[in-house]
Amino acid sequence: MKNIFFLTLLFSCFFVSCQKNLTTSPYEFALLSAHVYDGEEVEKLPKHLDPFLDFDEENYKSRLNIDLGKVWTMTENEEWGKLVPYLGVKAFSRGGYFGRAYYNKKNDQIIIAHRGTDLDFKINELTSNQISISLDGGDLMKVLKDMDDDYDILNGEIPMQQFEAAQHFIKEVKAAYQKQYNSEPEIIHTGHSLGAVLAELCAVKDDSKAITFESPGSKPLALQLVDSEELNIENADITTYNAEPNKINTLHEHLGKVVLLYDENKIQSAHSDSDKIMSLKQHPINELLKRFDEKSGKPK
Repeated sequence: MKNIFFLTLLFSCFFVSCQKNLTTSPYEFALLSAHVYDGEEVEKLPKHLDPFLDFDEENYKSRLNIDLGKVWTMTENEEWGKLVPYLGVKAFSRGGYFGRAYYNKKNDQIIIAHRGTDLDFKINELTSNQISISLDGGDLMKVLKDMDDDYDILNGEIPMQQFEAAQHFIKEVKAAYQKQYNSEPEIIHTGHSLGAVLAELCAVKDDSKAITFESPGSKPLALQLVDSEELNIENADITTYNAEPNKINTLHEHLGKVVLLYDENKIQSAHSDSDKIMSLKQHPINELLKRFDEKSGKPK
């Protein structure tokens, strides 16, 4: 009898241990949020996180509507900072969405990573009056293509073109999974910055889960979805990981749970307008990756 009890206890411990190992860690979600940018931050992903389906960005290039000659003329005659995002850009730029689905073989989950603002320039300082930037290259289309969506978020509006494209991508992922596995997939959304907003809105729309990074906050945007549908945003299963307060991650009220990747006691009154940290040096996803322990997958 004792042997049976011992074996049962041992099996239970082993089962619980396996269950824990199946969980995708916050660090892995951060890796995917970085990987979808197709930059140099993530060269190789863990074997159990394989790309499941890539979105064909070419399908949305027809939605770009930029008169490059006119924009170049504006940049020559006006201070560049005034164009981003406060003047002009929304009239010329219609951004292109990009998402990638990953298949976690350990727990049979589809993780959809939504790319954030796709820019080929570095943001140095953001103040309430100007944006100081330095161009890395000459591809103006890449520089401008997400700015109208960022402008929408800045004004508390849903970045509708990217949101609709994200919904289309999710539909394609679900169809591909159902065709291959003949079952409904469990989907978790992730993303950084603009990608975080898209991930959170998609999670609200689908009544699914989102793990996001440096989110500007999406509650006022999600309320606009509630106006047209019966959605319960108060119980949204969303967790966002944020660096020190800045003009992006304190833009709007957040949904779900916010995990701080810094010692809050070291920043007095950080959430007041006068004490907000203006520098965005900690905002990029590659900086956030440094805040996690690679082995445990948890924040340091």
